[in-house]
Amino acid sequence: MMFVLKSAFRYAFSRTRGQRSTSVMILVGIAIGLIALLVISAVMNGLQTAQLDQLRNLESFDLIVDSEVLSKEDVSEMSGVDLAFNFIETNVLIVDRTSGNSTSSRVRAYDEDVYSSDRMSGSFFRLTPEVDDFNGILVSYTMRGSLGMGARDEIKVTFLKPGKTATIVPYSKTLPVNGFFSTRMTEFSASTVFMDYDEVVGILGEDDSRIGVYVSGNQNKVVKAILEKDPDAGIMTWQEYNRALYSALMLEKTMMYIFLAFIFLIICVNLKNSTRRLLANKQKEGAMLRAIGCSRRKVNTIFLGQGLVICLLGEILGVVVGKLVIANLTRILAFVDMLAFKVTGSRTVLGLIPFNASIGNLEIAFVCLFVFCLSLLFTAIGCRRIYKSEIMEVILHASY
Repeated sequence: MMFVLKSAFRYAFSRTRGQRSTSVMILVGIAIGLIALLVISAVMNGLQTAQLDQLRNLESFDLIVDSEVLSKEDVSEMSGVDLAFNFIETNVLIVDRTSGNSTSSRVRAYDEDVYSSDRMSGSFFRLTPEVDDFNGILVSYTMRGSLGMGARDEIKVTFLKPGKTATIVPYSKTLPVNGFFSTRMTEFSASTVFMDYDEVVGILGEDDSRIGVYVSGNQNKVVKAILEKDPDAGIMTWQEYNRALYSALMLEKTMMYIFLAFIFLIICVNLKNSTRRLLANKQKEGAMLRAIGCSRRKVNTIFLGQGLVICLLGEILGVVVGKLVIANLTRILAFVDMLAFKVTGSRTVLGLIPFNASIGNLEIAFVCLFVFCLSLLFTAIGCRRIYKSEIMEVILHASY
């Protein structure tokens, strides 16, 4: 085995007829392709994780529970639940009484302690001081601009509530603006206002109230625990609530992997051609190895191993450099932004976007295994015609 490994390494980086330069180019190509795959995957993971975290914190929570049996206290006591709270969501018409501008919106009403929770406060930011008596409405600066609101304007909010003589009737109420908020989700900020939970319950009743759940443990175990206590409970996970966006993100990531896989196909084709050139250059040495007693299988293994040596060294280089790039991505992008500023006189978005790139060891191992298997396949294709001629014919004529 040691003889096979030494021979494979020697032939992989032989100086004869430019073999070393070809091998180094293929090694660097594998490394660069692997670096690109790891960095792009890490950036996409970071962006997707950040967006999904915003959705779970603001839009859909981890779970939404509709139960006539369980209360928020019952759910809070379950293992794996970080926070459970009542909330109401309904569509309304909002009119700024001063400017007369109007827009359709939705009202979110939470228990007051939700705003200060770790999960919510990481995504929801109050831009004005909290008031002691929250009896009005919180509006985003995005909506303030679209309505043309002044600093002390009042908002007329029109609900559709159950009526006594009709199924639903419009109900309007004028509310003061208790403050402004901001989130990292532009669409959410532009379409959502917040009111006091008890205020909305007084208007609509508790029929539309549901329980929002932040999960710190295993989500499936929490769902199972809720269904054990109330088999009729309606439970919607954040993946189901954001099904369209979640599917789109997963499809985007899959297509990215497919696209980058073609890069490695091109690299492996070069590896196959390099193996063929190596055989053409080393065919006489291979025949000599067989003449001194090496079996056909051992000779084949030596020349197959030279391709795998190049692949493994390229993977090691790619993983090391790729992890260094991922760890210092923000600094690298800031440096690129600085160079662009010196050349063009204007800044780019690279220095403004926080890239929280991350990639797991399991994903790295999967990518490396894929590249290794692809290299093994194409190297074997390049070696499939090794030494079909007789030994003496090769020694005398150095041709097939």
